[in-house]
Amino acid sequence: MNESEERQRKRREYERAQEELQLIAQEKKRALKKIWLNFAVLSLFIWVIYGVIPNNLKAEYMYIVTVLMIQILLLVWALLKRRNQNF
Repeated sequence: MNESEERQRKRREYERAQEELQLIAQEKKRALKKIWLNFAVLSLFIWVIYGVIPNNLKAEYMYIVTVLMIQILLLVWALLKRRNQNF
């Protein structure tokens, strides 16, 4: 009887440790999502400000538009991914 109780105790400890590891992994995942979203928003903001500078509107117009489109797509992708993960 003592041996089976010892096994159950070890199993409970193992399960508790696994749950703690899962919680840590979830917290890290949330932090990475938040960092990614902040990066996407900040990057989009920087490119919008950069695109407003009048000196660059003529020479690099297509480049700026392309980069802005990519940044907008990244932001939308990050928001959709975040929304799907919350459900």
